[in-house]
Amino acid sequence: MNLKLNYKDPFIKRITKRIVALDIETSLVTAQVFGTGNQYIKASQLSDQTRLLTVAYGSIYDMEHSGKSAVKCLSNRHSKEFKKNPHDDTDLLRKIWKVLDSAEVIIAHNAQFDQGWINGRFLELGWPLPSRYFLFCTYQNLRPFKLTSKKLDELSQTLIGSAKLSTDFDLWVRCSRGEVAAFKQMEEYNRTDVYDTLFMVWKRTAYYNPMKAIDFTNFKSKDIVCRVDGQYLVEDGTYFNRKNQKVYNQYKNPRSGQLYVDKYNIRSKLAGTGIVKPKV
Repeated sequence: MNLKLNYKDPFIKRITKRIVALDIETSLVTAQVFGTGNQYIKASQLSDQTRLLTVAYGSIYDMEHSGKSAVKCLSNRHSKEFKKNPHDDTDLLRKIWKVLDSAEVIIAHNAQFDQGWINGRFLELGWPLPSRYFLFCTYQNLRPFKLTSKKLDELSQTLIGSAKLSTDFDLWVRCSRGEVAAFKQMEEYNRTDVYDTLFMVWKRTAYYNPMKAIDFTNFKSKDIVCRVDGQYLVEDGTYFNRKNQKVYNQYKNPRSGQLYVDKYNIRSKLAGTGIVKPKV
């Protein structure tokens, strides 16, 4: 049951161009340790710091219409300082700052991780943070559901049939050495994460937790609409609330089957004015 948006609607078209799916890959850090057993590693044992290697991103509108080719990937290998320091992510951060600053929504899996590392680097560089945007996490959206695993790769395999590109730890080691071929491989790995897994998982699961959905509602619409896809709802009888003993109009999204209930009971003058909430 994939999300269905009306991209012909000027409002949907505009906002989906500013909804960006994003994923990052971070560098390894070198630590001085006494052995291979479990141990607490102090910051003083580290000889370098975590940096970004690549950031892949694409707008929902562009990916829907152009597929994987719409996913862009920023990489340290394009930095002027790459030969001296393959972990120099300053140019990458300068470019992604502009993307974030113009976005209205950022979609990511375990989104606090991606946002935290990016904002942490902005802080270290003394830059202001981008304009505020709504952060939508495909992991948090599935909190109400019990699944064997909510890792992005497992979700994409279970729900969609797609998967991450196969790779191993050595890819990060090779990137640390500044191998251009390794960075190219990492970029493709990162792009695949955004389109084949993140974007597809978002579309597949968007209807399942409407309380936390990205709100596509156009408040100028005269119709009673679904909060998840912004399109019309149809009347679907009434709902009797046993707690307060009142009756409410009920509506249905014919595309997903999701039910909505009017905020006001049928005796209220405000009933049927379009203020509805998901029935969960």
